[in-house]
Amino acid sequence: MTLVAVMAVSSTMVAAPKAEKNAEPTKYTIDFNPRSIARYLSMTSDQVADMNMVHDNFSREMKKAEKAEGADRQKLTKKAILRDMAYMRNILSADQFKKYRIVFNATMNNRGLDF
Repeated sequence: MTLVAVMAVSSTMVAAPKAEKNAEPTKYTIDFNPRSIARYLSMTSDQVADMNMVHDNFSREMKKAEKAEGADRQKLTKKAILRDMAYMRNILSADQFKKYRIVFNATMNNRGLDF
């Protein structure tokens, strides 16, 4: 049951973003459905608002990483991921964070981003 939930939430995290016409999303474009995540994690409305701010920041940082070259790209990607994890650890309870981390890791692996 947990595996099904993780797969469902993971797939909603990588759903196609609202992109410009003819623009292909890249592996650095991490979009998700906050309602699905909130429901899966049983988040409060305050947690959802905080998560949305964290994700907006994460998305900006991943766009910067995408534009960087070589080692800088890896460094910026790792920094964005670690920052997201740190912020989400502060927002969520221990049980919620454990579930979030599983979904997040699955999403990153599905996108081909190792960290």
